[in-house]
Amino acid sequence: MTVKQEERFHWDALVPHVIHPVKVTIVEAMLWIERPLSSTDLVKLIDDDGVYLSHVAYHVRKLADAGAIAPVWKRQVRGSIETFYFFR
Repeated sequence: MTVKQEERFHWDALVPHVIHPVKVTIVEAMLWIERPLSSTDLVKLIDDDGVYLSHVAYHVRKLADAGAIAPVWKRQVRGSIETFYFFR
C-alpha cells in the first residue's frame, strides 16, 4: 500500500497542540547554554512575568519523566534541594 502525498499526516500541524511552549523553551535554553540547569536558572533565563518557578519545575519534571533530560547533580539551597538537569 502506498500513501499519496495529500494523505500523509502533517506533523507540523499537530506538534504545537501537544508540546507545551515552556517545554520547548526549556530545551532551547539547555541547548543554548550547553550546561546543566536548574528550574531556578531556567526561570531567570526565560524572564517572563507569566512563567513561575512552579510552572517551569513541573515541565522540567515532565521532560525528565519522558527521558528527554535527566538529573545530573543536586545541591542544598536554604533548606531545599536544587536539582540540575541536562540531556542524557
